Amino acid sequence: MYLDRFEFKKDLLKGFDGRGRFIAVLFLIASLINSNNELILISAILLCLGFLIREIRVVFSRLLPVNMMALALWLPVFFGVKVNAALLYTLRINAAALLYMCFIIPMSISTVASSLTKLKVPSRLISLFILTYRYIFLMQERFRTAQKAMRLRNPMHNDTWVWRSLSAVFASSLVSAVFRGQKVWTAMLARGFDGNFPVTIAFKWKLRDTALLAASVICSFFVLIY
Repeated sequence: MYLDRFEFKKDLLKGFDGRGRFIAVLFLIASLINSNNELILISAILLCLGFLIREIRVVFSRLLPVNMMALALWLPVFFGVKVNAALLYTLRINAAALLYMCFIIPMSISTVASSLTKLKVPSRLISLFILTYRYIFLMQERFRTAQKAMRLRNPMHNDTWVWRSLSAVFASSLVSAVFRGQKVWTAMLARGFDGNFPVTIAFKWKLRDTALLAASVICSFFVLIY
């Protein structure tokens, strides 16, 4: 999976406070995943798609694996489970994923980490999140390099051979990333890292942040009622 294909180039909520965005999306997702009204869920999905229309290709690329996982919800339909239940859960999953794409995914990793710190999320959890995010890209880079080298050294092999070799390529990339992670962690401890990343963004709550949060709470309230 090449992560650059899934990157949003524009953040339409860039001017809003990251803390407000986190709290707002939590209210909205919590209400939608508890909603039993298919019409409300479909409306939320369409609104999010309209909001992200400029990057619809990225949206559908992200929704594809989400809905592949949701296919498991439809398997019990063949054993007598009602279609409405599978449809309801599928709509909930898609609505939650799209809201996450609107509010959180376009934010930079520094904004996300600083916002979580300001919201008093445990610092060790934030550190784990940042380092995991970093090493996903590191593993991706090493996997692509190893895969390209394998093809250049054996251009005459067929696709079956390539697929059989992918496990070895992935394993070598994983081991390499683990060793690199250990070196980086040792270097960080030697420089005095205590497990807490500093806040690198200056936050300033504005009127529009209050309006966004209030609108999200009101919408969540009406979703739960209906």
